[in-house]
Amino acid sequence: MKVCKKCKVKVKTDSDFCPLCQNKLTGKQEENVFPYIPTIYKKYFTFFRILLLVSIIISLTCIAIDLMINSYHFSIFVVMGFICLFVILKIALTKRDSVFKTILWQLVILALIAISWDYFTGWHSWSLSYVLPILCIVGSISISIMAIVLKDYLDEELFYFICIVLIGIIPLIFVFTDIVTIKVPSIISSFLNLVCFFSLLILKYKDVKEELKRRMHF
Repeated sequence: MKVCKKCKVKVKTDSDFCPLCQNKLTGKQEENVFPYIPTIYKKYFTFFRILLLVSIIISLTCIAIDLMINSYHFSIFVVMGFICLFVILKIALTKRDSVFKTILWQLVILALIAISWDYFTGWHSWSLSYVLPILCIVGSISISIMAIVLKDYLDEELFYFICIVLIGIIPLIFVFTDIVTIKVPSIISSFLNLVCFFSLLILKYKDVKEELKRRMHF
């Protein structure tokens, strides 16, 4: 009989993954007593493969552009952004009890680390010019993917979804106040998150209104 160390349960199955949390099972394989239900990874296997392929193509393109113009800065942030995206998706899929809350906290913590690092190394504003917008772009892409993959959980997580989108619009302030000199990442971030924001308002207006009333107590 197989054992899930996370759920602390014994499972009579021939599967390698826990039917409750999808974590790896250990122990002896037995005849499966559960009906076959594809995991998130298996159900969206093609989708994640395409996402990985697109990420690699974009990363290699940015590296090639950097090499052609003798620059080694922008491509590094793009590659790190994609790595961050897949790390966030991995953690979010593993901790499905509060997906958008997990993504929100990850983005906030990573942003604070980057800003602190920039500050204590002489402040060159790379954290605001590159890291924060890229994190916000990663956040908007992550929540969009999670909204598709885990659509049944979206109504329960609307508040955190809204918070992530609003944080993603913050770089627009940097553009209008000239806090950043390199504005393209901030503009892209703001545009993507504004699209998410208005899509959410149009498609989920009643749910958003009720969620804000419940959270804000008005």
